[in-house]
Parts: sequence; structure tokens; C-alpha cells
Amino acid sequence: MYVQVFLLILAVAVLYYGAEFTLESGEKIGRYFGLSPLVIGLLIVGFGTSLPEFFVSQLACLRGESPIALGNIVGSNIANLFLIMGISGLFVTLHILRKEIFDQLVFHIFLTGLLTITLLQKEFTLWSAISLLGFFCFYLYKTFSKMRKQRQLKSLDSVEEVKELKFIDGILLVLGFALLYGGGDLLVYSGTNLGKSLGISTYVISAVFLAFGTSFPELMTAMLACYKKKNTDLITGNIIGSNIFNVAFVMTSIYPYKITYGRDYKIELLIIGGAALYLFILSAMKKNFTRISGVLFCVCYIGIVWYWAGA
Repeated sequence: MYVQVFLLILAVAVLYYGAEFTLESGEKIGRYFGLSPLVIGLLIVGFGTSLPEFFVSQLACLRGESPIALGNIVGSNIANLFLIMGISGLFVTLHILRKEIFDQLVFHIFLTGLLTITLLQKEFTLWSAISLLGFFCFYLYKTFSKMRKQRQLKSLDSVEEVKELKFIDGILLVLGFALLYGGGDLLVYSGTNLGKSLGISTYVISAVFLAFGTSFPELMTAMLACYKKKNTDLITGNIIGSNIFNVAFVMTSIYPYKITYGRDYKIELLIIGGAALYLFILSAMKKNFTRISGVLFCVCYIGIVWYWAGA
């Protein structure tokens, strides 16, 4: 048991440095190419912090445990929205009024609809995989188009321009991704073993520890961004980008394994859809994500974990 506690602490330390390297080098590389903080969060940071979900889901499917892979994806998206966005909202105001963010929230709602249609069917069909892949390609096309426009117009949203990019910045970005993956994997491993030693059921371990563990990189990145007073678009972009990568990319990648659902996801889909709609309405009403919303989301996450524990 003491070994697992030590590994748990070590995992948190590894994730901290992974988030540090990813955030600093990712922001610098993005600024060098003239990208806004939102696009940096969506693509560079969002992709990097989704790597644990990708590898964990692949390993679960290879072991014939596809329901765990799906639970990891769904649970991670819930943790990203309610836990990470909720905690971030307690410390900083997340500005979601601008059209650029509103457009991303529209993408997020549309993707949530595709996820709902996919999981309400009896199995993961070919048409669902094609729909998710098509959405992912369209999303990347629109995002890269926005990147080109920002480079041409030198968007006013960009912070101080970086005139020189060093080779070490790319190395630190890759190292940050590796530490986020390794730290997330170690957190899942130690947390799972610690849970078993305390008599916690396998289902609760997979529903809570696995999803939380693979979302912990996003949490560390968000907390570090809050602490260093980074542009909050980095946090919002990281959460939305990670959720989009989880569903449109990670879920599509596990289709060849002949996925079986294993359980009903109606409650989880209702929760994710409610959060996506809430953020969309806030943005449409020209309201920011403040501390009140942060408290609401944190309380909701506690309720979700309580539901999983009794399921």
C-alpha cells in the first residue's frame, strides 16, 4: 500500500512537469506561428493532453476490454467539463463571449449530438465511425483555416510575438507529452491498485480512477495556467479541444476492435449534453463562466461520482 501511495505522489510530480513543459513550449511555438491562445489550447495543448486517453483506450481494446475504453472516453469528457472547468472557474473567470469561442462551443454541441446518436445505438456502427471521422476532418480544416488567417492578419488576440524558435522548444513539447502520458498511466496504475487494496469495486475504479487519471493532465495544465495567469483561452481551448479529440479522434480509432458497449450511457450523455448546452447559452447571452458556474460544475461532478459509486 505504501508503495502505491509513493507512486501516486510520483505520478502527480511527473504530471506537473509534463504540464509545465507542454504549456510553456506549446504556447511559445504557437505564438511563433502567430496563433491565438485559443487555437494553441485547441490544437497543441488539447492534442497533447488527449494522448493518455488515446493510449489507454487502445490498450483496453487490445486486451478485449472495449467497455473500459468507452467508459474512459465518456468519463474523461465529463471530468474535463465538470471537474477541470469547474475548478478553473473557482480561480479565474473564463471568457467565453467572443465569436471565436462561441464557434467552438457550436462544434462542441454538434459533436455531443453525434456522440449521443452513436451510444444510443446497440453497437458502434460503421456509419457512426464515418460520421465522427468526417466531423474530425472538417473540424481540423476549419481550425487550420483559422490558423492561416491569424498568421496573415496578425490577430490582435495574440500575445507578444516570439521572433525566434529554438530546437529545445520542440524537444520540451515532445518531452511534455511523454511525461503527461507516463504520469497519467502511472496515476491510473497506482490509483487502481490503491483502490483495490482499500476494497473499492472494480467498476468504481474504472469509472472514476481511469477517467480522472487520463484527465489529470488537463487538470494540471489548467491549474498551471491559472497560477501563472495565462490567457484563459488556453484553458477553454484545452478543455474543448481535448473533448473533441477524445470523441472524434480517439473513439474513431477504436472502431476496428468491434466495440461492444457493455452498459447504458443515457445518464452520462444527458449530463454531457446539459453542460454543452449550458456553455452555449452562457456564450449566446454574453455571460462569462464565473465562480458561480464553477461551483455548480464542481457540485455536479461530485454528484456524478456519487452516482457511479452506487451504480
